[in-house]
Amino acid sequence: MRGIRCFVAGLLIFGVAAAGSADSHGALLKEVSDLGDALTKAMLEDDIDFMLGMYAPDAISLPNYGPRMQGIEAFRQHHAQMAAAGMEIHSFSSEPTEVWPAGDHVIEIGTFEINLTVPGMPEPVTDKGKYMTVYVRDADGKLKIKAETWNTDMNPMEMGGQGHEHEPPKKPE
Repeated sequence: MRGIRCFVAGLLIFGVAAAGSADSHGALLKEVSDLGDALTKAMLEDDIDFMLGMYAPDAISLPNYGPRMQGIEAFRQHHAQMAAAGMEIHSFSSEPTEVWPAGDHVIEIGTFEINLTVPGMPEPVTDKGKYMTVYVRDADGKLKIKAETWNTDMNPMEMGGQGHEHEPPKKPE
């Protein structure tokens, strides 16, 4: 009988721990989703100061089709160059698909969709892709972006066509 009580007690403890873990995962997912919503709003309003405030001072960005950038000032310069070239974001959405704590960091993996005007292309481009963001908590306990990378699901040779919606390149006949 004692063995059964221990087993039942163990199940109850495990169940409470699992429920607590699910609750903390849900809270973490909401926190990361809220950050993504705030970043989206700032991107669409071109609020560069708010966007840069979401990054750790020594953050690293590994952009698609571009060199590594490090630090707020490098991000500010990159944004200014893109704006001067005529890049404009019309819509953006992101969806975290996985979020988990890793010590004092949080890792997020997700998908995105963006519509933007790209210099040299006659029409706005809609693109879909995936990203990974690593956050660290600052002294106030707020998540700041420590490292990020993203890339497109679209073949860059097809971006101007927009009718190809992620089809593989056609082979010559």
